[in-house]
Amino acid sequence: MNTANDNFVSSFPADQPARPLDYWLSAELARASPPLAPSRLRQLADAQGTVAAAWSSAIAAGPVLAVTGGVISSMSGDPVWVLVLGLMGAALLVLGLISWKRVQAILPKTDRLIVTRGPGSARGGIMMVSVLAAVLGGLLATPLPAAAAQGTATLLAVIYTYLLTVALLVACIVVPATVMGRARSSFRRRVQENPDLRRAVEDDLTTWRDPHGNAGYGPL
Repeated sequence: MNTANDNFVSSFPADQPARPLDYWLSAELARASPPLAPSRLRQLADAQGTVAAAWSSAIAAGPVLAVTGGVISSMSGDPVWVLVLGLMGAALLVLGLISWKRVQAILPKTDRLIVTRGPGSARGGIMMVSVLAAVLGGLLATPLPAAAAQGTATLLAVIYTYLLTVALLVACIVVPATVMGRARSSFRRRVQENPDLRRAVEDDLTTWRDPHGNAGYGPL
């Protein structure tokens, strides 16, 4: 028995290079398609989004690392922490920005399967971080009275540890999950705005055929 997805895919066979790219990029066509229906454009967008999500995590984690160095230095009085972690955070931020722009400007390689095990949307990322933050908060709440008894510095150390850990979770989970969740709409916008990327996609449209079935080039 054919499923709804099968019926949709079969109505858009891969052997349709005559259709213009704007047809496949249509947001209306995407809304009419089941989200799990396979297409070449979705494959490209998801692959690019996965790699971009990894670099977005580096971009977000860089400032967290620098702030961590500043906090440790201010509490310990040793400036080496802000220097070392600050430089590492700056390097991570710059590397992430450069790689982010490069990844989004070219067609991704799709010959290898990229497996991701984290949430694939902003909502999923927020829910996951909320659960982890609650668990971490519960673990740190136990030694909190003892830390307060030892003085303000110890209490602040526990609080800063919690806040910086949550910030790192946001950088490593929420930010990439948001990027992945918007991968297809972001890919559509970049193809429409970047002439070089659009030209690469149009060249791909004229040569690509589904090697495993009858998936169409779009929708996105």
